[in-house]
Amino acid sequence: MPDGSAQLIGYGTDGAMYHCVRGRDGACTAWGRLGGYNGAPAFSGPALAIAGLPDGSSQVLAIGLDGMVYHRLRRPDGSWTAFLPPRGVTTATMAASAIGITGMPDGSAQVVAVGLDGRIWHNTRQPNGSWTPFARIPGPNGRDPFPAGQVRITSLRDGTTHVTAVSAG
Repeated sequence: MPDGSAQLIGYGTDGAMYHCVRGRDGACTAWGRLGGYNGAPAFSGPALAIAGLPDGSSQVLAIGLDGMVYHRLRRPDGSWTAFLPPRGVTTATMAASAIGITGMPDGSAQVVAVGLDGRIWHNTRQPNGSWTPFARIPGPNGRDPFPAGQVRITSLRDGTTHVTAVSAG
């Protein structure tokens, strides 16, 4: 984070998602339980990721127990938006088996997901909160899809990203 702190998320032994902040001095806040989608008391699922942005906000991406991708924003003041699902490729929501998110210098967040088709998909959450549509990332030869089991994304200072995927085969 810009102030030298780190945002941490994880699933507790109860299966619920928790968040804490590690300050630049090394001290950590207490772990706080995050509410779930649509007013649920907790969020549980098989995968989660977090990214910090230049304005001090952080964005959480997670796969719920229903297999759908959800997104939540932590504002610089520490308040949270609700979990909401980004639109899918051809459906109202995006189902995935693996996810990754990274914050960009321009305040956007780049998202990657391994869809239920085993292919890697990408979209962007713009600084104004709007989303671009998911688009498939081509395979190594630029044409064929790349079947993946895991995927990660990282941003570089020049505004580019690097995507790393582990083959499912």
